[in-house]
Amino acid sequence: MIKTIENYIPKDDFEIADKKFMLKAYQIFGKQLFKRFSFFHFSSSAVVINENFDKVLFIYHKIYRSWGWMGGHMDGSHNFFQVSKKELLEESGIKEVKPLSKEPISIEILPVWSHYKNGEALSSHQHLNVTYAFIANEEAELTVNKAETKGVKWILISELDQYVNEKVMLPVYEKIIRRILDEKANYL
Repeated sequence: MIKTIENYIPKDDFEIADKKFMLKAYQIFGKQLFKRFSFFHFSSSAVVINENFDKVLFIYHKIYRSWGWMGGHMDGSHNFFQVSKKELLEESGIKEVKPLSKEPISIEILPVWSHYKNGEALSSHQHLNVTYAFIANEEAELTVNKAETKGVKWILISELDQYVNEKVMLPVYEKIIRRILDEKANYL
């Protein structure tokens, strides 16, 4: 599924640079990047918006101590879309979502600082991330995945900066939300 990145049309200068890096990294390290390669590896994330396009569904990340998107490591899978959807269902408990598109809404290379996970020290590394957008009913039942999160809830887009403590991530979320809102007309 490296074709997902090959076929992705970058929408800004950073995505041009990120796409080039991702493809070069794959050329050198290949399928290792679909596993948890120490220095950098592929991941996939999901941003979920409600049907009114005014709220996003976020989880409270234990590691980052901030509200944010859902997502995770590829763990051997080569299908970015399936991983993003699987992770959002697992992490939010929501049962039904609709993809805004089966194509990524963005790509980004993100720093992950050293931290502990399940008692294991993990060194700083980078996620070569592919993001998808989904739409869900705001009234759908949500379930907190206590193993990974401390909460799941709908947040007004206009109040996002009050919930996101990772200041490096706020521009990433804002970029993706802008793109989702631009796509709204195509979806409706």
